[in-house]
Formats: sequence, structure tokens, C-alpha cells
Amino acid sequence: MKKNLLSAAVTAAILVPAMPTFAQQDAQMVEEVVVTGSRIKRQDLESVSPFTSISSEEFKISGNLNVEQKLAELPQTMPSFGPSSNNPGDGTARVDLRGLGSYRTVVLVNGRRYIPSTQTGVVDLNTIPGTLLKNVDVVTGGASAVYGSDALAGIVNFQMVDDFEGVQITSLHDVTTEGDGAKSNIDLTMGGNFADGRGNAVVYASWSERESVMQGDRDFSSVALTESGGQLIAGGSSGIPGTLVFDTGTTFNSDGTSRAFQDPADRFNYAPDNYLQLPQERFLISSFAHYDISENATAYGEMAFAHNEVPQELAPTPAFTTISVNPNTPFFDAAYQDELRQMNIDAGVDVNTPVDLFVGRRMVENGSRQSLDTRDAFRILAGVRGDINDDWSYDTYYSHSNLENTNLLNNDVAASRFRQALLVTDDGMACQDTSNGCAPLNIWGAGNISQEAIDFINVGATNKTSITQEVFSASVSGSLATLPTADEAVGVVFGIEHRNDESTYRPDSFLSAGDVLGFNAGKATVGSYSADEVFTEVNVPLVQGKAGVESLTLWGAARYSDYSNIGGVTSYATALNYAPIDMVKIRAGFQQAVRAPNVSELFLGQSNGFPSADDPCAAGNVTAETDTALCSATGVTAGSFNQANSQIEGLFGGNPDLQEETSNTFTFGVVVEPMDGLDVALDYYNIEIEDAIDVLGGGVNNVLDLCYNVVKDISSPFCQAITRRSDGNVQIVEVLNENIGLIETSGIDLNVNYGTDLAFGIDGGSYLSVAFNSTYLLDFDQTPIADLPERVNYCAGSFGNTCGAPRQEFNWNSRITWSSGPLTLSALVRYLGESDDDVIANSDVAASDLVVPTIDAETYLDLSVGYAMSENLDLNVGIKNALDTEPTPLGDAQEQANTFPSTYDLLGPRYFLSASYKFD
Repeated sequence: MKKNLLSAAVTAAILVPAMPTFAQQDAQMVEEVVVTGSRIKRQDLESVSPFTSISSEEFKISGNLNVEQKLAELPQTMPSFGPSSNNPGDGTARVDLRGLGSYRTVVLVNGRRYIPSTQTGVVDLNTIPGTLLKNVDVVTGGASAVYGSDALAGIVNFQMVDDFEGVQITSLHDVTTEGDGAKSNIDLTMGGNFADGRGNAVVYASWSERESVMQGDRDFSSVALTESGGQLIAGGSSGIPGTLVFDTGTTFNSDGTSRAFQDPADRFNYAPDNYLQLPQERFLISSFAHYDISENATAYGEMAFAHNEVPQELAPTPAFTTISVNPNTPFFDAAYQDELRQMNIDAGVDVNTPVDLFVGRRMVENGSRQSLDTRDAFRILAGVRGDINDDWSYDTYYSHSNLENTNLLNNDVAASRFRQALLVTDDGMACQDTSNGCAPLNIWGAGNISQEAIDFINVGATNKTSITQEVFSASVSGSLATLPTADEAVGVVFGIEHRNDESTYRPDSFLSAGDVLGFNAGKATVGSYSADEVFTEVNVPLVQGKAGVESLTLWGAARYSDYSNIGGVTSYATALNYAPIDMVKIRAGFQQAVRAPNVSELFLGQSNGFPSADDPCAAGNVTAETDTALCSATGVTAGSFNQANSQIEGLFGGNPDLQEETSNTFTFGVVVEPMDGLDVALDYYNIEIEDAIDVLGGGVNNVLDLCYNVVKDISSPFCQAITRRSDGNVQIVEVLNENIGLIETSGIDLNVNYGTDLAFGIDGGSYLSVAFNSTYLLDFDQTPIADLPERVNYCAGSFGNTCGAPRQEFNWNSRITWSSGPLTLSALVRYLGESDDDVIANSDVAASDLVVPTIDAETYLDLSVGYAMSENLDLNVGIKNALDTEPTPLGDAQEQANTFPSTYDLLGPRYFLSASYKFD
């Protein structure tokens, strides 16, 4: 069926599976193309791996300002950091294919590596201009042999417009139905040909702004929830404005009188002080140019600059630390003075001796903690491509990327000054140590800290990160002989590549010395590595146009990489594509990929973090598997104390002795085109990662579980990693990077596309397209200890402190679009399946014993209307989350905001309006 211009335009807006009907028809209009996932030029658009493409029209009609929001809607991706990632978060936006980690997904722009924005090598999607996109290609199933290290899960390739002519202004504004959280942007694109059409240059500039929403602005997130008595109740932190002394279980009223701490009634609700949507201001400028030097040589270049500011805001500093207190301190009542003096008597020392206490104090008088990340990213690329003769061509380029990240931390508390200011004279009028202008600090009751004391203990920090990447690549591609049984020649590629990555993170002296209470302390991270690589690909048409074998093609790729830090490693891939008849295509592939450890994994200076975790020795967490004798041996009686906080401090850091990860990926797919306008793609994938790089045991929660419930050996590295406080609570768990065990995942992708002309509509005709994309997750298993293969964390269909964000077994979305003349109506339906608390699958805990055993399945509906007002002016209006779907409230097994904010919509319905005008 020959499509008219209307049907072709609408089809371009569909999420495309591998080998769709329209792609093959488009292939007749080009001589040779390069498909993402391979460097070989060919006359078809068939991919050797599971492949999805998102066109620029999809971004336009969906009203997405940030590209990561659209990618997060794909069933093949697991939402990573984004606009609601406040804590944890770092201001970046990321993509995570198959849930294997964003650092195992390679992000490309025009088929080439882009600007790394973190020391893990992750690309911040905030640096990629959404309006300039031609399409986004997603290849899953491993691609290290073609694109190098990191591509264990696959690649995301952003194809940019590089031949624009004219001037175009595009703008987008959206706002929630609550009237908050507005997002705005305006883009200017200018381009044109020069030198009698031998060259073209495009310049693009964009400004965007996103307003903040606080957790207190929504009912479901306004109170930090916890689990108690079989229900969700208001919880929070034991670091409270009135101060909690853990040693005596005492807190204080505003007048300094002491009383017993009531748990959880006295806990501090930190939720309202946290962002639910992070504000952002971003400026981008990009340019693309090419010029035909001769018939056989085209020079091309790219330039990009991104300035991005994203703050985070957290509740005031929770000061958990050991202090020395003068028992005669006048800030608390006589009853507590007597209690402290009695402690000295019991210890056999003078009654006036300072007493050591472990306290939790929420420093509300100091204001909310603020972290502002400002990232300035720059990239320049220059290359030459062309034809050697009719059969061979070449492409060579050099790129240089640099990112400078300045991180400002405000309203933290200096630990040393906090302790100094608490040890006061008997009259409370002065510090016992008056150095540095010490002012007495009264934490004994809410609201009692003077401004002089705040000025003395308040500290800010400035941290600098610098990241540089250089890439040189050269390749030749061409055709060899044609086999007697085929019509097309054998295609090959040979190439070399050199890559150098180096970065430094230099924390403020307060952070590096650990002299902070509210932000995570950390040491400097400085390191670099380089890789010299050779690669090749071959595509062999074995049989074509025979009975029962319409086509049979063998594809293969290999890459040898010599890393300065780990030595030589090899990746390879092969795929067989078979079409018994024209409407049926079958493919099978195997890839062995590698990922070299990145700078952060190798050289990360030791730093602190506070992940959610359960202490097996704490009340409510003791199970039949818990070794209670081991709890006693490590200094605590099982079940005798309540866990102070749902977050437990971990010590993280790099390991220069890490080796590469290795993954084996098997894919098998069938694409059927039973009729004009309909194609169905079914793909199975199985990915296995050996020697996976992770923290010891897979995380703080895993280490605690392994120590007390699995290994049960006090001399094991897991038990040795745990340090406890005198009150029984875990003080810190040391989890440095290791090559740990195994990660295995498998699933099935089903993609269906249908498009047809209709005999009604404006001017008597219209076009209807329906796209359905889905993933069914069969397995996601983590074996954190190679020596304990029987110890497996089963995460398919689960969420929680072990498995992290929900890995639903079944996710799908469907885009339905009807277009006639200048009018386009479209609806996107997204379905996220239910998931269970991971303790059900991994700890034999019954669902009936949990307060929130399951996160319900959620359905989202987005609606949009587009209208071409004229040949120059296009308008789009729509509503996202039209059903006002809210997430399931969670207690202790949440990430933040009583949910997993990157997975679920948090802000309710939001309206958007976009307009595009192109000048003649």
C-alpha cells in the first residue's frame, strides 16, 4: 500500500518495533543507511537486536520537556534519576535499560559518545536538546562489540537534525491542575545551506525553567509514613527538634524539662521540607555543520554547550553524634542534671565530669539543607567522511568533552563546632572552649538555639567535579564479493578507536575531613584510564530469493580493547536473520559484552550514604532465620531495641583492583507482517552479568541480612563490616566496591503496530495508527555472593530495600492517533503492573504480615490535540495523567516521598500547550 504524505507523517509518530512495514518501504527511497546497533551501511532498515525508535513527533504530541520522561515511559527501561529525585538524587536525568543500571547503558548522539556528567560515565539527559531530535533509537541486548564498554544493557542513540533550513521558534508550557510545578521552555533553531548547497549549518538555542513542588504540597507525601501496629502511621526521624538522648530515651520540652521519648509520636516529620519536583534552569546551545570538500570528502562538526542548575532541598540537619555534656548545664531541668550526675556516680567518677551521650537533634533553627548543582558541559567534534570508491567509504572523527560541576551545600552543621558549643560552663553563658568565637548551644528543647550559636556552627561547602573525555575513531566500510546464492554483497567494517577518561572530585575541607553532620562526608576522587580498541563487523547475505528462504543473513562483530587499568578484553556478537517468506522474519543473536570499571568504581574516595535498610537484630525484624546469639556476640540483645531510623549509614568507596564485568546475552525474535499496515514483533532476551561490580554484598541491607540471617559467622566480611553504637543501633556498615556475584534477567517484548487509511474526515480522508509496546519480565535475579550461589535475591515483580525500585512483571503502553488534514488527536495509555515487597519472595514473609505487601497496578492516560493553523504554525494542547492516578502509599520500603518517585506520577494531572512557528 502506497502511503500518502498524511499517513507517512502519522506513522512517524509511532513507537517503532524492529523491522516495521513502513521502515522497509522507506528503505526503497535510500541507497544505503546505517541502522543503530551496527556500523554497516545497508539497503534495509532491519536491526540485528531488539530495536525501538521514538520519533520527534512523539515528543511533540506528548508534551515532554525533558527527554528522560519519554524514555522512562518505555517498557524496556526502568525509570532512573529524574525531576523528582531529591534524596537520593544529584540533579542529573538518566536512562536505565532493562533495570541493569544507567552506567550499563551507553548514550550516543548521532552514533557517537556524548558528554559524561558523572564519574560513573553516565550521560545527563538534561544536556540533550529535545526539540532538535530527529528520532531516538533504543537497542537492547548488549552492544559492546559495536560501541565499546558500558553497553551491557544496550544503547540509546539520539539522532539530531543536522540539515535544517530556515528559522523556527518552538515553545512549551505546562502546569499541574493544582496551579503549581510549571515548566516552560523556548527554543530557537536556525539553519541553511551555503556554498551553492555544498554545506549546511544549524544552530540551536534553548532556555527552560521548571518550578519546584514540595512534598508538603500533596496529601500523599506531606507526612513521612512508617509501619506500626499493622498500619501506616505518621512517622519520621528520631532526630527531633527537642533532642533525643538515645542513652536514656529522654527528650526535652521547650522550657528544658525532660520527659520520656514517645515513639513514634515524637518523631520529626521531615517530608514537607523536601522537593517533590526539583526546580531547574537550563540553557543549551548546539550547532551542526557539514561541507563537501570534494566528491569524496565531507567535513563535519558538532558543538554543544549546556548550563544546567538543579537544586535539592532537604529537611534541616539531623545531628546524630556523640557529645560531651556538662551535667550542671542549666539548659535542662534539675531532674536531668541529677540523672547525669548519677551516671557519673555509677561510673565511679566525679559527679561534675562531662558525660558522653549519643543524641539526635534536628537543627530546625539552622534552616533546610540546600544542595545546588551547576553543571557546565561542553563538547566539540570534528570529522571527515567520504567515499574511497564505489564500494568503500571512510569516517574518522575526534571529539573532546568536558564537564565542570560546582556543588554548593548550604545550612549544614560543623560536627566539631557542634560538640564544642554544647560543652558549656555551669551558668551556660560561655563555652568551656572559647576558641574560634564559640557561642553556647542550647539544643535542650525546640527553638532554644540562639542566632549567635547558629552563626558559629553553620557551615557551607563548595565541591568541584571536573570530567574530561577524548575520543578518536576511524573506520572504513565497504563491500566484498557476493555469494552465488545471494544478490547483495558481503558488508564489512574495520576500525580503530582511542578513548581517554579522566575526572577529579575535590570536596570542601569540611566534607573531606568528615566534619559535617547533615551532608554525606567524602574524600577526593581522582583517576583516569584509557582504552585502545580495534573493531570489525561483517554482514553476510547467505541466501536470497529462494523457495523457503526469502533471505538468510549472518551478522557478526568483534572488538578488542586494551585498557590501561585492566589490560586486554574481548567482546563479540553474532546474529542470524532468516525470512522464510517476505512477511515473516526470524532472528537469533548471541553477544558477549564487557564493561570496564569506571573512574568512580575504581577511585571513589570513601564517602557516606544513608540507604533504607532493616537491622535483623532490632525489634520487629527478628525472624526464625536470625542468629540471635550472633546479635549478642556483636553487642546487642535481639529484639531489645527499636531501630532508630529506617535509613542506616553506609561507608562507600572505590577499589582500584576491580576487574571487568562480562555479560552473555541471547536474543530470539520473530516479526510478522500479516497484512499491509500491520506488523507484530515478539522478542525474547536473556542477559547474564558475571563479576558484576557493586558494593560489598550488594548493599547495606544485604550485608546485614547476610551476616545475621545467612552466613551467621562473626568473622565473615559481612559481619566485620558492621559497627554498632552503645544503644544497639547500627552505627555504620562498610560496603566498598567489589566484583560480586551474578545478575540474570530475562523477558519477552511484544510490539504491535497498525496503521490504515480511513474514508472519512477532513477533506474526506484520515489516518489511524495504533502502537502497542510491552515487556513481560520473566526473571531478575541477583546473586550478590559468588561463593553463595544458593543465595539469590528474586526481584522480578518485587520492590523494597533489597531490590530497590519496582520491577513489575508486566508493563505496556499504547499510542492511538487519528489524523485528518491539519487535525491530530492522540491518546497514550500506560500500564504499570503490580509488584510485591521483596521480603515476600526472599525472606519467606507472608503478605498478611506486611502493612503494604503490594504496590497496586497503575494506569495512566495522556490526551493531546494538534492542529496545523497554517503551513508555518503548529499548536499542540493536552493533558497528562488525565485519570489523576496516584501512587500506592508506602511505609518503610520506600525510596522517598512515600513512594518511588521516578516510577510513578506524583503531581496529578497537568495541562500543556506547545507552539511551533517556522519563518519562510
